[in-house]
Amino acid sequence: MRLFVAVEMNESIAETMRDTIDDLRARVTQLAPRARVTWSAPDRIHITVIFIGEADETKTQAIRSALGPTIDAPVFDLTVEGVGAFPPKGPPRVFWAGLTDGRDGLLEVERVVSHRLNALVPAEDRPYAPHVTVARVKEAGGLSRAALFEGVTGRHFGRVHVDAITLFESRLSPKGATHVPLQRSA
Repeated sequence: MRLFVAVEMNESIAETMRDTIDDLRARVTQLAPRARVTWSAPDRIHITVIFIGEADETKTQAIRSALGPTIDAPVFDLTVEGVGAFPPKGPPRVFWAGLTDGRDGLLEVERVVSHRLNALVPAEDRPYAPHVTVARVKEAGGLSRAALFEGVTGRHFGRVHVDAITLFESRLSPKGATHVPLQRSA
């Protein structure tokens, strides 16, 4: 199984993001028709806390036990706003929506979850950079960030109440990934 831990988005944010995704998709088509971009489906939008990767049934059970029914992290509201791309320079690889108010709470959740899973999941070699993935760029095809994000960089998507995390299985197929919730820890 391919696993990750995430914060789920509410339906309101997903719908608002759908409009932005449609807008950006149209801009990419117009500005860089050779670009190859895989867009996030609004119903699968989430904030990854930790990407675990492949795990067999034994490791999955150990992860579920380590996460437990509660995670002892703060409950908070998180604002989703702003649009940009990673990396900050060079051809874009990921289009993202940013996180503002409440970001410190999310960093604490990641710290708690990482601590619980440290014996089971190797630590990332880069600092946690929380965001909502809007698209993955396979081939930039001459995309210009300035023209692509003009007028949308400050877009406000809404607030999500964070009171739990979810362990997901990501099932890959030619039509894209399906995210199956396995366990919710409050």
